Amino acid sequence: MHRLRYFFMKKIVGFLVLILFVLSACGPKPYYKTAKGKKKQKYYNDIQFGGKSASQMKGPYGRDH
Repeated sequence: MHRLRYFFMKKIVGFLVLILFVLSACGPKPYYKTAKGKKKQKYYNDIQFGGKSASQMKGPYGRDH
């Protein structure tokens, strides 16, 4: 009887962990991992570390601002 209860408890806990894992994978992406966020990050990194001024570069949305 005790082994049977332990077996079902183990199965239930494993199933709950699996559900939590799947649900956490379906969450929204952070902004810096989206295409728009990557473009903006590259733009601002080029300005800060690339030695280019903002007037020499296109804006983060693909046009001059």
